[in-house]
Amino acid sequence: MTRFITSLLISCALAFPALEARAQAQRDPRAVALANQAVRALTGGTTLTDLALQGTGTATYTAGSDEETGTLTLLAGGNSASRVTLNLAAGPRTEIRNGPAGHWIGADGVEHSMALHNCWPDATWFYPGFSLQALAADPGLGLAYLGPESKEGFGVVHLQLFRVLPNQAPDFTAAVQALSSQDLYLDASSGLPLFLDFNVHPDSDYNRSIPVEIDFIGYQSMGGLAVPTRIQKYFNRTLLLDLTVASATPNSGLPASDFAVTTSSASLTPLDRHKTSAPPGAVAPVSSPATGHSGRTAGGDTRATKAAGGAR
Repeated sequence: MTRFITSLLISCALAFPALEARAQAQRDPRAVALANQAVRALTGGTTLTDLALQGTGTATYTAGSDEETGTLTLLAGGNSASRVTLNLAAGPRTEIRNGPAGHWIGADGVEHSMALHNCWPDATWFYPGFSLQALAADPGLGLAYLGPESKEGFGVVHLQLFRVLPNQAPDFTAAVQALSSQDLYLDASSGLPLFLDFNVHPDSDYNRSIPVEIDFIGYQSMGGLAVPTRIQKYFNRTLLLDLTVASATPNSGLPASDFAVTTSSASLTPLDRHKTSAPPGAVAPVSSPATGHSGRTAGGDTRATKAAGGAR
């Protein structure tokens, strides 16, 4: 059954544009209203076609005991195309997503493809406004309302994004919905995104989920948008990326070549796993519950400024 579903995943990925055009995913009206509010809070009514977060920002990449710093460039070409480049002390690291495909390039300059099942969530994890804006044009995106709650000390409203492909076997439909699922938590007052949660998976086992959390901190007005000045990425509840954003340039006409994906071999992206000598597909062990959710320790949480001073 797993092999059968894997074959279907590949077949539907190749036919992705046609399938998404026919899909009609369910959307909760309450969730749609909140998504529209979040888009307005982020963009002020500007329709985004692309976005570059770059300039004098700094990046910290942590993998086990190895910590590197450098500069960053984050490019978005809609919700399905992104390019993350970290210029670190040991060399540049790049991750590119384009629809149901992606690859990463390590400090050694070698390209490696991402597993297909890790390409179902939307590509622009660093600016979820693209996913929310895409709801207006992409009927294959579903949206669920999971209600108000408290997350890590913040009052939030929980929404869930997912993709639906039509006319497929129930097992396959459920697999795609689960693989594409993203949990978005909006600030209960401002409507700005505070957290984005999704799962990645070993190359050889899409049934094994590894949690990823993105934290959006300290929104400020940049280029006419509300942009988080700090973005933290937690992999398996351990801090992997700590990014400081200093400038934002929307709608500059980024070329399609920025998001070109060319390779075919499979591996995990080094931006989503620890450095290890283990073979592709191996995953760092889950951190001890004693470290707390997302691997935070006492005194290390800086998100008190997450929604403070944010542009509306």
